[in-house]
Order: sequence, then C-alpha cells, then structure tokens
Amino acid sequence: MKKSFGVAVALTLLAGGIASNAMAANCDSGEMIRFAQNGFAYETNYNISTYTSTVGSQLSIVGIVDYFCTPLASLVPDATKEYTLYVTGLTSQGTQNPVPGIVYTCAYTGGTWEIHEGSPKNAPTAASMPPLPDPTVPANFIDGPIVLSGTLANFSTQITKSGTSASGSFRADYVATGGTYFSQVGGGQALFQGVWCPTPKPSGCVPATYSAHPDGKWDVPPTTPTLPSTWGTVKMLYR
Repeated sequence: MKKSFGVAVALTLLAGGIASNAMAANCDSGEMIRFAQNGFAYETNYNISTYTSTVGSQLSIVGIVDYFCTPLASLVPDATKEYTLYVTGLTSQGTQNPVPGIVYTCAYTGGTWEIHEGSPKNAPTAASMPPLPDPTVPANFIDGPIVLSGTLANFSTQITKSGTSASGSFRADYVATGGTYFSQVGGGQALFQGVWCPTPKPSGCVPATYSAHPDGKWDVPPTTPTLPSTWGTVKMLYR
C-alpha cells in the first residue's frame, strides 16, 4: 500500500512538473501573465460601428488566463481549475480621431484589475460568450479567491482602420497591490498591454454586445519581492 501511494504521489508531482514546464515554454521574455483567445471588453456607451466611446462610458474586461510565467509559474490551469481576469472602473475620456476616418484613440482614467482562481471551470469561453446582459458576466469570472490584484493608470486604446478592416492595441501602467501571491510579485510598476481587435463577428473577432477582443499580458514589474526569512537563516549566511 505504501509503495503504491508513493508511486501515485511521484506521478502526480511529475505531471505537475510537466504541466508547469509546458506553460513556461510559452513564456516570452519579460511577460508574467498571458491571455489570448478568451478575452472580451464591453462598455456602457460605445458604438462598435464607428469605434466611438462616449465621455463617461465605463469599460470592463473579462477573460481567461492561458498561462503564467516567473514569478507566478507555479500557477497552472488544469482540467478542473481556471484562472480568470476582471478589469473594471475604467472611465472613458471620449474617442479622438487624430487621423479622420483612419485612427481612433481613447484614454481612460482609473481602473482596477483582479486575477481569480476558480474551480470548477465555469467562465464562458470564446465559443460560448453570451450576449450582454447575462448573469455569468462578470460573475463567473470573479467567483474564486483573488491570487493577484492591483490598480491601473494611463489606460488607452488605439484603433487603425484600413479599408473595411481595423486593428488596434491597448496599453496601461499597472501596479500590484494585493492577492495571495502579492509577495511573489511586489509593488513595482510595469506594463499591461496587447492587441485590441475591434471588428464584430462574423467577419471579425468580437461577439455581439461586446466592444473589443483584447489579447494581452502583464509584464514582470522591475522589483524584487520581499521573501520571508528567519534569524536562523540569516546566521547561516555567515557560517
């Protein structure tokens, strides 16, 4: 019995190590958290046909994290556990059109973000994202404990239209302020940035009632987190 138990534990640890290594292999230099196909933005007062956000419109983003990198590489989504993101509190300053009919920019003030750990996996995906309003958005993205959270500043989007298609990007400065893994990250400022697809389905990537499909990442902050220690550990350094 003990031998069988030992083998089972070893296989479990090995499987976890393989999953973690597979996730780490996806990591680009400097990125900490990545989400892609399952990220969606929505606003209270936005015209998707003209890429126009009205002053005061409230922007939110929900999504499912694809993988984590150092220093959060130990967080690995699996068959029963998911990590979800929720960005909220972004207030539009109104869309500007610096190149008429081609370039559309919008700045937002405020903003907070959260990464949740949830089980079972119940957040809608790109294949099942429901039209808004719907009780699962954002509820099923925020129904687990918060592993990391923080604030945003200088959030902005830029959309460039070319013929009948359009592409875009977003960026912001973020600071981590809380969550169970805050000590692994620290409170340094870094970039939250990525692609901002604004084209509605069926020709584009945005389901009905949403304003954009973001694909992005949190970069690693340029700080060294404070790690717990003991007086005995400190004395060992001088022996």
